Amino acid sequence: MSPYTQQASTAEVDRILGELFSNPACAADPYPTYHRLREVAPVARSQAGHWVLSGHAQVVEVLRSSEVGKDVQSFIRAQGVENWADHPSYTRVLEHLMWANPPKHTRQRKLVSKGFTAHSIAKLEPKIEQLVDELLTPLCEKPGEVDLLREFAFPLPASVISEIIGVPREDWPRFQQLFRDVTLSMEPRPSPAQLATADGAAVEINDYFEELITKRRKHPADDLVSTLLAAEDDGEQLTHRELMSLVQFLFGAGFESTTNLIGNGLLALLRNPDQMLALRREPGLTSGAVEELLRYDASVQLSPRTARNDLRLGDVTIPAGESIVTLLGAANRDPSRYRDPDRLDVRRTDVQPVSFGGGIHFCLGAALARLEGRFALQGLMRKFSRIELAEEPAWKTSLTLHGLQGLRVDLTPA
Repeated sequence: MSPYTQQASTAEVDRILGELFSNPACAADPYPTYHRLREVAPVARSQAGHWVLSGHAQVVEVLRSSEVGKDVQSFIRAQGVENWADHPSYTRVLEHLMWANPPKHTRQRKLVSKGFTAHSIAKLEPKIEQLVDELLTPLCEKPGEVDLLREFAFPLPASVISEIIGVPREDWPRFQQLFRDVTLSMEPRPSPAQLATADGAAVEINDYFEELITKRRKHPADDLVSTLLAAEDDGEQLTHRELMSLVQFLFGAGFESTTNLIGNGLLALLRNPDQMLALRREPGLTSGAVEELLRYDASVQLSPRTARNDLRLGDVTIPAGESIVTLLGAANRDPSRYRDPDRLDVRRTDVQPVSFGGGIHFCLGAALARLEGRFALQGLMRKFSRIELAEEPAWKTSLTLHGLQGLRVDLTPA
């Protein structure tokens, strides 16, 4: 039987999918459910009409396929919000690069890439190292219990992306909270109170960047906003609306997933002390460890697509126009790709996680996230001789943005 064929009843597949997307426990640990789904239906069709892919081969094939695209309105409707067009927290994402398709995506990405060259990322290393030190030094001076997510994993990437975009340091704390608030709209079936908070934050964010972009038009600086204002390709530049959308998207994308990379990664190491010890003894393992942590517990667990044309996966045909959900976290734990996939191994070789997506929508900030993850781990190992979990952490209820609500640990300075 083809590995693409559904080998269970529709009722069984619907039960597994219902558990995956509705049970809060699955948001904390989706991997057992992924395994069950992959075993019976690596290409499954939900009652709602979504095609859900859980096998590594199928996920990679779709991510790289030119036969699929993005449909932001389908994604928003799947959140279960009526009259979504009345909510600024949703309408603000309509022009985001991550939802664009060629040729618009090709043009925008080419222009935005001018701010994310290998040279520009490498130039950030001293600044990231400085920010790691600034955040961890106060924790050394008051050892004991601390929420490492709030004090380190969140402010580090938020500060880095603020520095890149050109948000003044005095505005960093304000923006960290605003972007946390606006992501409430990405929760499954958000409450009216969550939507109100997200909408208010979206309006304030929009007003702020309108003002910042106006300032940079008059007085360019050494930051991403100024780079994007000057970016040109074949005589074309970004429109004001495109620039507004891109800057907001890059700011939000620049810290939420990296916060989860650091938080999820540290929790995985705390639960696998032998792997933490290996990193302490062999700092040279850190870059590879970041790849393994990205594979082991991805910050983004799924990525939606839409079939632009009929798409053939083995003996399954997905009709044009239908919605596809690629389960990145499931692909990263597929035993057909990784031996003993549920084991964390910082010495694992040939690790190529799909955590940053693939194809034309491969994450623009992947190199930056990896760099921040490496410096974060190195800083923690260097500054503290002991890091222990103080209490079992709670997880956010979103499966898409997979992360902790907090991470309380006991720290002993080195």
